[in-house]
Amino acid sequence: MKKRIDEKSEVKKALNYSTKDGVANSVATGAGDNFVSAYAVSLGATNFQLGLLSALPTLIPVELFTSKTMEKYSRKQIMMIGTFIQIIMYALIALIGLFLFKQPMLAASLLIFLFTIYASTGLFMSPAWGSWMKDLTEKISIGRYFGIRNKIFGIVSIITIIFGGVLLSYFKKINAVFIGFAVLFAVAAIGRFISRQYQKKQYEPRLKLNKGYYFSFWEFIKKAHTNNYGKFAIFIAFLTFAVNISGPFFAPYLLNDLKFNYFTYTLIQLVVSSVATLVTMPLWGKFVDKYGCVKTMSVTIWAIPFIPVMWLISPSFYWLAFIQIISGIIWAGFNLASGTFTYNAVTKERMNLCIAYTSILNGVAVFVGALLGGVIASMHITFMNVLLFVFLISGILRMIITIIFFNSIKEVKQVRHPQPFYKAVLRPLREVIMYPFDLISHNNHTHDSKKR
Repeated sequence: MKKRIDEKSEVKKALNYSTKDGVANSVATGAGDNFVSAYAVSLGATNFQLGLLSALPTLIPVELFTSKTMEKYSRKQIMMIGTFIQIIMYALIALIGLFLFKQPMLAASLLIFLFTIYASTGLFMSPAWGSWMKDLTEKISIGRYFGIRNKIFGIVSIITIIFGGVLLSYFKKINAVFIGFAVLFAVAAIGRFISRQYQKKQYEPRLKLNKGYYFSFWEFIKKAHTNNYGKFAIFIAFLTFAVNISGPFFAPYLLNDLKFNYFTYTLIQLVVSSVATLVTMPLWGKFVDKYGCVKTMSVTIWAIPFIPVMWLISPSFYWLAFIQIISGIIWAGFNLASGTFTYNAVTKERMNLCIAYTSILNGVAVFVGALLGGVIASMHITFMNVLLFVFLISGILRMIITIIFFNSIKEVKQVRHPQPFYKAVLRPLREVIMYPFDLISHNNHTHDSKKR
């Protein structure tokens, strides 16, 4: 009995440390990952190289080796080594612009190489981290926990991103933008170092892998179309392919085609959508727990194809900001629901395998999508802006893929309030739209009560 109480206490502390780890990592990704595309554009990368920057990091199926590594080393050890490599990569990336800014082809190529190592390391760690978190969150409301957790990370990320935009704009004015990028990636390295220190303190439950738990990637592929999680993985992979046709090219469109400065770019591409995600993420967490993952995804998935197409309507700052608000709300719900679906659908001992194999499928999808987008973006067309044409193709494919695959996915966890499809879609949608007004009404009521 004592052991169970102690373990419960350790798990609680581990979740607290995990949140602190995530906060520091949000600083790292906010200052580092979010500005990699802008960094590449500033270094003089071509559209094809921008496609490679997104594509190559996902090409090497490093996740295949994670499961076997977990049989010899703890998940914490894997994370410790992986985060150390990422810190080194951030530091090296910071130096590229300072020493190779006069050699754009070499600088962009080296950035692609180092970022590929950084991202591949993250992919290798992902199954171990997912398995670890599966153990820690086994007895709590996952949707609520990740909703609140992601809200905290969103606040930190927004602050970091705004700092990055202001910093780059300042150094651009004094004609020293690569010093600004060096500072940003140095901040990213420090953030990742701090996150690693919190990972060290986290309790790791003992991982039990029964004989026969293992199945190969090819077995996963062969049986994917016959089971619910396999159908989900196939859908996510195809959607990832369509999304990444356009994904790498919003940065060059804003910076090169529309000639926005770094601060305006930061506001549109990063801040606005992050704020929208921040406001709605806790709500989506409640929706996932209340209505289920699939029905929550159904609220968002049909809007996803229209997001890149809306960029064709106007280059106005206000219109693009509006699109990013919609994008932040929609992707917040979809990403939280799709991530939680994996936790609900997969057993503890096979969590690392399913995350690994799904990640490999998504990696191939990112590679093919970004590479195809890079090829299209390098074409010479006269009837419209070539990058807008890339956005249009991405939107059309998103819709086709959703129509073909989404309805085959079934809910796996019984929800507290099962409802007809149309109610499960319209009621959460109404709550998202009315949330700010309900909040104002609640605050006014509380204020009036205090006065009385």
